[in-house]
Amino acid sequence: MNKNALIGAAIVVVVGFFAVPMQAAGTTNTCQALEKHNVSAAATNIAGSNTGVVHDTINSIGQSMATGQVTQAAEAQSHPNTPSVVSCAFYYWKDIL
Repeated sequence: MNKNALIGAAIVVVVGFFAVPMQAAGTTNTCQALEKHNVSAAATNIAGSNTGVVHDTINSIGQSMATGQVTQAAEAQSHPNTPSVVSCAFYYWKDIL
């Protein structure tokens, strides 16, 4: 494999690392994407399934309040030497994989 192909592949991986969580959550912020994912997971845990009135109500309320600020602050405190956007993207991928 030549050098340009390796550089191109590395760029695709880096862009995908940040872009996929934001695209999946419909946000422009990886911390907001992680927070929205966590809200959905919590709603599923509380309701016992990912459908139904209880799940939908909890999820809708949580999604509307998920700005990413809480998650960004938590990641900054937990990992002070890592940019929060990197920590949020990492933990998003860690949770879904």
